[in-house]
Amino acid sequence: MHTRALSPLYIFIILFTTALFSCASFAHSDDINKATLSLDNSEHYQLVVTVDLLHLLKKHLDISGDDTKVIDVLNQHSFVEQKKLLEHLQVILSQQTSLHFTYINAHKNIEGSIDANIDGNIEQNLKHNIAPFKGLQLQHLKRILSQQAGSAEYKAQLNVTGDIPQGVDEVAVRFSPLLGDIVLKVIRPQQEIIRSATLSNRYKISLANANLAGSNAIVPTRIKLAADYIYQGFVHILPLGLDHILFVLALLLFAKRRSTLLWQISAFTLAHTITLALGIYGVVALSSAIVEPLIALSIVYVGVENIYRAQTNTTSYARMPIIFAFGLLHGLGFASVLGDLGLAQSQYALSLISFNIGVELGQLTVIALAFMCLYPLRSKVWYQKRLVLSLNVAIAIIAIYWLIERLI
Repeated sequence: MHTRALSPLYIFIILFTTALFSCASFAHSDDINKATLSLDNSEHYQLVVTVDLLHLLKKHLDISGDDTKVIDVLNQHSFVEQKKLLEHLQVILSQQTSLHFTYINAHKNIEGSIDANIDGNIEQNLKHNIAPFKGLQLQHLKRILSQQAGSAEYKAQLNVTGDIPQGVDEVAVRFSPLLGDIVLKVIRPQQEIIRSATLSNRYKISLANANLAGSNAIVPTRIKLAADYIYQGFVHILPLGLDHILFVLALLLFAKRRSTLLWQISAFTLAHTITLALGIYGVVALSSAIVEPLIALSIVYVGVENIYRAQTNTTSYARMPIIFAFGLLHGLGFASVLGDLGLAQSQYALSLISFNIGVELGQLTVIALAFMCLYPLRSKVWYQKRLVLSLNVAIAIIAIYWLIERLI
């Protein structure tokens, strides 16, 4: 009778473990690419996009699996096929990337859509399809494929130049969806986060406008900047931060009382907030080759300790210093992500605080979803001895796998 009743439970555990293992190589991943738009005396522009070439090809070819699988698939192509693949990819990225120029008080004989702005001026928008990107070289791809997965430098640069139409006042960029989220820097310096396949702010390109502030923004710049970094902090927990998700789940599974969970989450939050700030400001710096294995080890520890404490039936607050120490480690992981993402120089503190708020919202979402799933089962006689124990074992095993993977 018990076996029949628990069979769906074991199916859930198997699916939970399989799903996490299938995504193991992407724990704490970062799909943010970077771009620089240089405007030369309102006459010429140069757009340079720095991409993760291997992950870009993976998305383009719709390959499922880790980096090793992508390399294996690409190695099955001949040199000629690889060269054509890169050329085709550059064409697609070029066709899906465009500049949008705006004329203020434009003449109607110029092609484009016409709108009136909030000041009563007539605006005319002109979509400019860029020339084909250049920069993806077969030699670079072969160098990546000849190295072990995870040890290669996957970065590559796409670049294109063109002329700025005469008389335009503003320019905005829309990137190909294949490029995902983009951190854009406009020279003279201005930075913003552009979500996948959306239009960036418009920037003044007249030489008189040295600050290049985004114009006609419906949402004030600071609010938009804060929203962008909150979003990035959230998605780097859910769904991208699988290692942080497992750690938070382990804390939830250990806590038999709400006060215990509150104290543990508070200690973890305080700790990772400290090292996130110190890491971004350059006070503390550790290589990701050290931080990432230690994060996996922290998950192993809490998973194994959960199993041990469940058997001894103890709920000691002596665990707090350990959780605080692990929070310091996880904060360095967040600092690495935020460092790659970049911070808007003019709003440094706002960007940092907003990203951390996004991280906290992500953690709270994980706890809320897990609590809603587990709460109906808490009254079952097998909840602690079967379900909680099995989930802790699964968390520990997955973390051990990550630890080995990150040490090799």
